[in-house]
Amino acid sequence: MAQEPINPMDKLMESSKYFYQEATTALSTWKENFTRNTSESFSQMTPKNWLRLVIVVCTYALIRPYILKLGAKVQQQHLEKEAKESDEKWAAMHPNDLRTGGARKQVDIPGVESEDEGEDGQGEVTVGREWGRKARVRQRKIVRKAMEIHDQNLAKTGFESGDEDIADLLT
Repeated sequence: MAQEPINPMDKLMESSKYFYQEATTALSTWKENFTRNTSESFSQMTPKNWLRLVIVVCTYALIRPYILKLGAKVQQQHLEKEAKESDEKWAAMHPNDLRTGGARKQVDIPGVESEDEGEDGQGEVTVGREWGRKARVRQRKIVRKAMEIHDQNLAKTGFESGDEDIADLLT
């Protein structure tokens, strides 16, 4: 005898019916337990238990605002402590340190402190931290070459004095 193939939809329907039955029985059991326990707990209350319940509820109602204030104060202190630690961490680092990778404390102006920096590929290079370094070096080379050509032209024409150039430009 050959077995009949199992239909997935029939299996799904059977599983969903089983789940629905289990869920409804669990919910009805919880409902019955809650109603029974609640009604029995209030029906068996003695005056001593009522007084105890009233004291607990009133104490909670009176103390709750102070507990909330204390919690807010502790939370504020914690946040201030974190903010102070964060400020100290970031105050130690200046924006210029971020630009240079924190290696130097002074702001480097391209071409002012070292004229030959980076021309031959030798020198202090930090990978990925000094954006535009190659472009600045290339621009310095172009400016130097233009100044050399200008000086050579001045030497050829006989105008070696800078004062004469300025006087010529002013008139």
